[in-house]
Amino acid sequence: MLMVMTLAAKEGLKPALLFITGLVTGVWFHTLLILLGVSALIMTLPGALRMMAAFGVIYLLYLAFATYQERHQVQQQPGSQPVVPQSGSSRYWRGVIMNISNPKVLLFFLAFFPQFAQLDQPGFQLRIIVLAIIFILSSFVAFALIAWLTARLGQKQMNNPRYKTIMDWFSIGVFVLLALWMFFSLVM
Repeated sequence: MLMVMTLAAKEGLKPALLFITGLVTGVWFHTLLILLGVSALIMTLPGALRMMAAFGVIYLLYLAFATYQERHQVQQQPGSQPVVPQSGSSRYWRGVIMNISNPKVLLFFLAFFPQFAQLDQPGFQLRIIVLAIIFILSSFVAFALIAWLTARLGQKQMNNPRYKTIMDWFSIGVFVLLALWMFFSLVM
């Protein structure tokens, strides 16, 4: 949620919607893992969730560093054109990677979906797919509404250099805090 709000405030609605689309696309990955039984296998493998979480921590720290570098480049070149924002596909793939590398999402799917899919009854695959579609649609609508509200409020401020600086540092802080949260959930 914080990532969606930060992106919407910093870059606007369209990049945030591309990121959200990537996030909900990642839901299909987790759904496929459940359908194939791979998610249950991952849960039994020692260290598999830790490895996924470690990848997520590294990726979030990379995003924090990339945001810092972008900010540093803009400060080093006063009067120059701002750094070109990332392409739509990179925003989309950032969302996909963040969703797939988040072991908490996998745990949520393992805990939540089986309760409603009646895995011991025929046709559970269709029920899992229906649950995934409901989850995707409701997540997209909720995230899109938050992105729209945040973009509407934040984009008016983006011409203010002080606000932009605050948002850049806020973005870095969000990435680092999320990485620390994942890291500490790894060791506990």
